[in-house]
Amino acid sequence: MKLIKDKELLRNIAQQIDLLNTIGGGVSETYVDIKKYKKGAVIEVWSAGVNPEAFRVVLHNNQLTIFSIFQSQENPQLGAPLFNKIFMLPPQVDLSRIEAVHQDGQLQVRLPYHDAATQPKEIEIKQL
Repeated sequence: MKLIKDKELLRNIAQQIDLLNTIGGGVSETYVDIKKYKKGAVIEVWSAGVNPEAFRVVLHNNQLTIFSIFQSQENPQLGAPLFNKIFMLPPQVDLSRIEAVHQDGQLQVRLPYHDAATQPKEIEIKQL
């Protein structure tokens, strides 16, 4: 059964099946997980058969939108949405340091917190 051992072939077949399902009215199965840590949070997105180039991450004010679009190779102006998710970011996220990384079929959006949010600070009490 060399056919099953060819992982690239299986990946391509799975991508085509998922794409045909999506275009035919189905949806792209997408898994989203949010992991919180002391110094920040990570949004993990895994969508079967979606190329890394299809993902987009857009930040507007405190709203983070993650989506993917299937672009037709015959007509680049024709696109079909595969996934769309909007996240309202809490104020402790340092918006200037957000980064997105695609690795091993998974998109990770890293949301570091402001240094002040992770370090306790004692407030001086003034005598009036």
